[in-house]
Amino acid sequence: MESVGIIDIGSNTVRLSVVELRPDGAYRVRHEQKAGLRLADRLGPERVLGPVAAAETSRILSAFAAAGADWQVGLWLAVGTAAVRQAVDGAAFLHTVAEGTGITPRLLGGEEEARLGLIGALNTLAETEGFAVDVGGASTEVTRFTDRRRTASLSLPLGAVNATARFGFGEAAPAAALEALRAALDAEATAAQWLRPTPGATLIGIGGTVRSISKLDRKRRGYPLHATHNYALDPAEVLDLAERLAVMSARDRERLPGLEPERADLIAAGAALLGWVITRLEPARLIVSGAGLREGLFFSHLLRDRAEPLFPDVLEASTENLERLHGLPEVRARRLGALAAALWDQLGPLVGAPAAAARLVPPAARLREVGSALSYYDWEQHTFYLLREARLYGLDHRERLLLAAAASYAGPGRVREHLQPFGSLLAPGDERLAVRMGVTAALTHAVDRACRGAALPLEVAAVPSAVRLTPATPPLDGALAPATLAEDFRKAFGRALGLGPAPGA
Repeated sequence: MESVGIIDIGSNTVRLSVVELRPDGAYRVRHEQKAGLRLADRLGPERVLGPVAAAETSRILSAFAAAGADWQVGLWLAVGTAAVRQAVDGAAFLHTVAEGTGITPRLLGGEEEARLGLIGALNTLAETEGFAVDVGGASTEVTRFTDRRRTASLSLPLGAVNATARFGFGEAAPAAALEALRAALDAEATAAQWLRPTPGATLIGIGGTVRSISKLDRKRRGYPLHATHNYALDPAEVLDLAERLAVMSARDRERLPGLEPERADLIAAGAALLGWVITRLEPARLIVSGAGLREGLFFSHLLRDRAEPLFPDVLEASTENLERLHGLPEVRARRLGALAAALWDQLGPLVGAPAAAARLVPPAARLREVGSALSYYDWEQHTFYLLREARLYGLDHRERLLLAAAASYAGPGRVREHLQPFGSLLAPGDERLAVRMGVTAALTHAVDRACRGAALPLEVAAVPSAVRLTPATPPLDGALAPATLAEDFRKAFGRALGLGPAPGA
């Protein structure tokens, strides 16, 4: 079993991810580590990193190598980014690090850094068109994408670390600091004609700055999920936050609930950089990606045989990955997904279910027994927890909760119990929708068992008082165990349930 070690020698922080890659293609993150280094602060006016920075970076990478040995890392993917790119001794710096550690980092250009960050985001989000911004320590990358393909990108030589030093954001910034930063960015972006207001656009935020802002926002709102990835921020509120952070002292920033103390001196400049991008684009939505450069490096390795290292369907790819990780038989899972889709195609319209629910029901049926990987007993509790917390991509937080509640269905009361702590994320009628999807997922399993895995093609006939399912293979007698399922169906869909040909047919 191969483990891949991925190292990002960033301008503020050096980060390690260890990803286990199984022979069947399944993957999962097994270890992460980080160390503050602030290479961007070490450049100085001569733009030289020097031997001390190389020695400290080597020490960090040596510690990472030891952790990698514990996790049996067989392949290292290490890169240096903006601070190394801007240093006149960048190549010598990386050579020294390689000699001292046995790990050979390669230097990324600004365009490639933007491309890899976008690959990491698009393989974990369902977005097809918009912009991405990655506010780093010594640079800010902005990318436009259409049909999930990068069409333009710009690397600005200002990030949270060097902008903090240059414009005085470490403490309460002078009144003119924001305007001076914006003018500098405007001058750098004069050739990027595509960087203009785009009504209705989505902006994906990548990197430590936007993640920190999302933590501040979640803490302020009392957000009930501990989830950064695919978290939605209000662009107008981010602009307001940037203005407020700029005039706060570092001590006051340290006291902000949700902010890591080591980011207190950098967050104002980082927010100002993000705010400039928002002002230029005027996006309708800002969503946070917990995946970026390191994930882009991993997916480029995992999908290296493809012309473009992108999954065609993010939800399908992550569903398949979870099935493999937790030992769910793949042939059976595909069969259950197809059967659930056939059922919901007829049942959803009967109750006016939203069209978007159609993409949630098949994975709910496929992943229904995923909790048994922890323990068969109380499997439904384990299923809900796993799907609530797992890397199930292509869904917003509300959709993931609905899918988890449907997959773990064990009666309406259990759905209510699972969803109750997250009421602020749900829409009116969501609990009833989750029950209906859950009944469908449970019914899918019951019909599949009754027909020995040969229910398709399935005929669904509905009349005002009943729904009759006629599978391709006659079901076994007493097929709808547990006995409560038929009653649950009647309450959920307002009709009696019959399985098999109608009497006398």
